[in-house]
Amino acid sequence: MKLERFKEKDNKRKLIIIFTVCSVLLLAGVFLYTSYAIFTEEKEFNVINGQYQDPGDLYFTVYIDGKITNTIPAKDSGYTLDTEKSSCTNGTTMTWDNSTWSASINLTNYQAGNMSRTKCTMYFIKDPTAADFIKDLVETSEELVYDETSDNNLRYIGADPNNYVLFNDELWRIIGVMNNIDDGTGTKETRLKIIRDESIGWYSWDNKASDTGSSTSIFGSNDWSDSALQIVLNSGAYWNRTSGACPYDSNGATITCDFSNNGLTDVAKSMMDDAVWNLGGLSSNSNDLNYYGTAITSTYYIFERSTIVFEGRPTTWTGKIGLMYPSDYGYATSGGSVCLSYSLSKWNDYSTCYMNNWLYTDSYQWILTPHSSSSSDVFRLSSNIFVADNHVYYASNVSPTTYLKSSIKIIGGTGSSSDPFELSL
Repeated sequence: MKLERFKEKDNKRKLIIIFTVCSVLLLAGVFLYTSYAIFTEEKEFNVINGQYQDPGDLYFTVYIDGKITNTIPAKDSGYTLDTEKSSCTNGTTMTWDNSTWSASINLTNYQAGNMSRTKCTMYFIKDPTAADFIKDLVETSEELVYDETSDNNLRYIGADPNNYVLFNDELWRIIGVMNNIDDGTGTKETRLKIIRDESIGWYSWDNKASDTGSSTSIFGSNDWSDSALQIVLNSGAYWNRTSGACPYDSNGATITCDFSNNGLTDVAKSMMDDAVWNLGGLSSNSNDLNYYGTAITSTYYIFERSTIVFEGRPTTWTGKIGLMYPSDYGYATSGGSVCLSYSLSKWNDYSTCYMNNWLYTDSYQWILTPHSSSSSDVFRLSSNIFVADNHVYYASNVSPTTYLKSSIKIIGGTGSSSDPFELSL
């Protein structure tokens, strides 16, 4: 009798084990099925009218950068569907709509195969950014050269390289692919730096009264963070695409400026982002290490990014529209190593340096870099070829310069003036 009770318990134990094993196998089957069919979709078919055969279970398998995943990348993540590689089985076809970020399946030519399940495989790849696009041109272009600075920026060089880009409904030009650009939050990115192909007019860098601590100057200040020109470009008439008063000559004098046709558009603004602009300066004192009279291009690059400034001046400014640096001008030449090893202030001795430089305009043009030994002097590109120091209230050409967002893409064009690169967010 005791033995029979023992056997009865043993049978119950076997049933429990068998049930447990079956449950595990069932769950494993469900898991494998759902892993194989990442996305499934139920559909209704017009079977009565005979328009479609029932394709059975339709499922999607998604790859991002070659790796299988169970999520589709977000719409604005910088990915796009590789339509040539993506496909469906059993005669069905897939159409992708970027605007709605969804796929449509055409079952017209559906044919049942050995398996009734219809599989659609989707391959998402990262869209190359504008910076990536330009970098890919290096191997086939003599117009692109790395500047060998600590940031290893890629720059366009030569008398007239194919660096034209359609921006703000007008021609701008790409200075280069600039690395380690801080957006003001500490995040550093690789971004395109572009400059307007033509000047927006002749204006003063600044001309308001400035208290230097010991006296008040009526000739303006070389503090870019609150200069009259900076305000016009970043919050004034140019930024707002309106007309207004722009700085011109000393004593706070102004001239009417009308940017209602060539100021920034909303689309152009959406393509820019804040950047930290370095305001380190050079000195007119020949005894200083940062003396501009002997500075070569690489020296300018270093001191532009230094903390050597006139007393009380900021070392950086965060904003969207600035001006080119002296080093931007120097690194744009294709005149050879002699140009990069010779003082920028003496380039007028070597026509090969400036005649093979697309940033040369044979006219006065403002530059961002201030003097470190003066409260009211900055550098500008002089009409007699070299970079020179001048008072901020003088009038010179203004060519707005900006850093595009790192996500900007090039979607067309060859970069020539007649077929400029086309940009897209």
